[in-house]
Amino acid sequence: MTNIYIRNGLLLTMRGEGLGVLEDGAIAIEGQNIVAVGRTHDLDKKYRDSETVIEAKGKAVLPGFIDVHIHTGHTIIRGEAQDVPEIEWMLKTMAPFSKYIKPEHSIAGGALGVLEGVKSGVTTFGEIGVNEGQVAEKVFIPSGVRANIADTINEIGPNSRPDANKPYIFDDALGEQKLKAGIDLVERWDSAGEGRISCIFSPQGADMMSRSLLERVKAEAVNRGKLTHIHVAQGAREAIQMKLRYNATTIQYLDRIGFLDDNIIAAHCHQTTDDEVAIIAKRGVRYASCPASIALIDGIVPPLALYLQQGGRYAGIGSDQAPGSTGHNMLIGMKTAALLNKVRHRDPTILPAWQMLRIATIGGANTIGLGDKVGSLEAGKKADVIIMDLKMPHMVPTITSPVRNIAPNIVYYGRGDEVETVIVNGKFVVENRRCVTLDEFEVMKKAQRAADEITAGAADDFMAADGYLAKAVRKGLL
Repeated sequence: MTNIYIRNGLLLTMRGEGLGVLEDGAIAIEGQNIVAVGRTHDLDKKYRDSETVIEAKGKAVLPGFIDVHIHTGHTIIRGEAQDVPEIEWMLKTMAPFSKYIKPEHSIAGGALGVLEGVKSGVTTFGEIGVNEGQVAEKVFIPSGVRANIADTINEIGPNSRPDANKPYIFDDALGEQKLKAGIDLVERWDSAGEGRISCIFSPQGADMMSRSLLERVKAEAVNRGKLTHIHVAQGAREAIQMKLRYNATTIQYLDRIGFLDDNIIAAHCHQTTDDEVAIIAKRGVRYASCPASIALIDGIVPPLALYLQQGGRYAGIGSDQAPGSTGHNMLIGMKTAALLNKVRHRDPTILPAWQMLRIATIGGANTIGLGDKVGSLEAGKKADVIIMDLKMPHMVPTITSPVRNIAPNIVYYGRGDEVETVIVNGKFVVENRRCVTLDEFEVMKKAQRAADEITAGAADDFMAADGYLAKAVRKGLL
């Protein structure tokens, strides 16, 4: 008996070079896997009497979205680090909160981030952070989502960054401790949660560790057949550090030491020249672009379209973190990426809606090394499927000729509340727009309590840092 059969839907399979549209399409799911994709009248004969039948007429059926770069734990201080100069974002805005965030607070933030993401169609989270084993155990596995995770590795201790304009002080012992934690994560949690959890490695950034440790982390990843996920050229602060320590830009340095290749997932890459983007593409680097967060933190458009124009093979988009972003909604991410890149290139044909949908699904899956499992609707792949209701005022009308308007309607008008069903690994995570694996009220209640505890402790430190937002508070602007 087939577990789930979805029929009469407008399928966006992502097979081939475009959206792989199947009008009046159907999908049969058995266990964790998709076993058949085709026209409803063809599949009905075999699957019409399945255990669960979903009538999807007037609805779009597509692969779940892949958020390739996300820090869910930071959701706990949403909105506390926006509209500030990049040079002080990490040191004067985020840092005052950091010492007050306990592991249980990060778990509460992680659950909130996952809840937000999955309700808007995210099925896979490309998460990097700290204590990710606990996040896997307490958030990703029980919530039923898929996650590609890594513990960040660096040599940055509490006293490492007294001045952004002087070289950071590296802590060798801390670096060794974090490398061990990264290895332990892979050995313990890779393939956990019925295979939904995959683990990779994440040196935090070239400015936050020695060359020796950076190369050791990559070697460890290569030896284990894993990818390496790293922040690259992510702003003026990093640029200052690279200039002081290596007299080079991040791309110049990483290319010089032979670090850049197709085993690398490079996040951000916005503090780059056009020639440096060409280097990234030429070396086969996988690109995780986070347009919404970088627009808010840096006021820069990440070079997603340019990377693809230069021959970049794999690109996805990430929501990054909630304090300085627009949240964990990939529909907002797609729209932001498309609009900003059109403006950057002064070309409205750049990153059309159909391409953005591919980047958010199969493109993202390929970027984090899961393209053989998810990202498209086809027999043999894992059953990560979302269903979007098209019969909403902002999505009507649905037009199929002469031009199908489904892709632009989703990318430019989608809000997230159109997502009524989310299936991951063949199991329901969202039904009738409600998350069935997490208690939504309890998640929000715990997150609010954790945020209250953090901000109560950090308030004086935040104001003492005298950053841009602290000045605004003193003026009564916030």
